[in-house]
Amino acid sequence: MFKHIISLIRVKHWIKNMLIFLPGFFGGVLQNKENFGTLCFVFFFFSITASMVYVFNDLLDIEKDKLHPDKKKRPLASGAISKRKGIIIFIVMLLTLIGTSYFFKLNVLVVTFIYFAINVMYTIKLKEIPILELFIVASGFVFRILIGGTAIDVEPSKWILMLTFFSALYIVISKRRGELFNNEIMTSRVVLKHYSLEFLNLAMALLVTISIMSYIMYTVEPIVISRFSTDKIYLTSFIVIFILLRHLQQSLVYNNTESPVAYFFKDKANFIAIVVWLITFYILIYI
Repeated sequence: MFKHIISLIRVKHWIKNMLIFLPGFFGGVLQNKENFGTLCFVFFFFSITASMVYVFNDLLDIEKDKLHPDKKKRPLASGAISKRKGIIIFIVMLLTLIGTSYFFKLNVLVVTFIYFAINVMYTIKLKEIPILELFIVASGFVFRILIGGTAIDVEPSKWILMLTFFSALYIVISKRRGELFNNEIMTSRVVLKHYSLEFLNLAMALLVTISIMSYIMYTVEPIVISRFSTDKIYLTSFIVIFILLRHLQQSLVYNNTESPVAYFFKDKANFIAIVVWLITFYILIYI
């Protein structure tokens, strides 16, 4: 039963919520114990919120998920967890959030609520509206950055916010592209009929370009150069370009990026590149 609950609330997807730590990391304040502790609490608070969205989605889409090649294995669709127990789990998480909300800043609660409300509307109807549904999913990653910055009073660079949104939008589109090749998914995700392979390929190429330019603009921003006391940050652009082009190649040539989380753990080359990128910034900021 426990493993089915873990699967239902998508603990594996909590890896996305690590973005909450990025404002503190790039702001050079993550080594402060109070900031780090705050972000850890916010991480779990937001992760429970995101899990509530997943459970709400699964409760609403039980019948549709039964038609999906992978989603039919989910606890609610497969019957491993009954609908009644799913509702109880949702209520328990909601009560947990309400009970712990006292410990967080009002701004954090407001941003979290907006994220939750948008995703509830997405689950109910907005996921059927082409383009808009892509923007909503991508915006979730920006919310993670904003919540992390709000929690410790660090304002993220506008270029980092743009990079986060455009790169997330690229990843979402690559996921939709992978879904186009699966007839069973086409049946359960109705919005796919509004997309074509040509459109998604063009959109991915465009967004990779915009993402790279956003990152380069971040590295040459005067306030960033001043914060890191070096004008050589632009050299890290080569790592970011490799990461994005590697993902694009895996999408267009091998079509194996349908699941972003699975890709993150499976593609060792990109995983190593991301680690090297983070280590490089750690040396620049903290050593």
